[in-house]
Amino acid sequence: MSTPTVQKITSAFGLVYLLIGVLGFVPGITRFESDPTGSVPGEGLLLGIFAVNVVHNIAHLALGAILIWGSRSAARVGAVNRLMAAVFLVLVVASVIAPIVEGVAINPPDTVLHLASALLTGYLGFAATGQTAAGRF
Repeated sequence: MSTPTVQKITSAFGLVYLLIGVLGFVPGITRFESDPTGSVPGEGLLLGIFAVNVVHNIAHLALGAILIWGSRSAARVGAVNRLMAAVFLVLVVASVIAPIVEGVAINPPDTVLHLASALLTGYLGFAATGQTAAGRF
């Protein structure tokens, strides 16, 4: 796969994450749960499926921005995708081990999507750019 193609896919994936981050704040698209204790404001289900809250939505916005930023340069697109693959894998492991990341609402459908995101960014960062794990980061 050519570097310009990797850049386009990375940019599109970044836009998807930005869109998810924005939609997480939209009532109607995100069904907000009311916590009787009032300790977890803004938690809800995006599309009635994916657990989100303010921290999770901001994380989606940040990840999307980083992917778009990385896609703008052939020199950094591989490194950014490898970094994102690591971030997504940490989220998958954390969501399986515990609610270690209690500030971020994560449920099983989120874990599946984070695993898919790790696979895509890992592929784009390693296989598609011809880099190896020992290559430059």
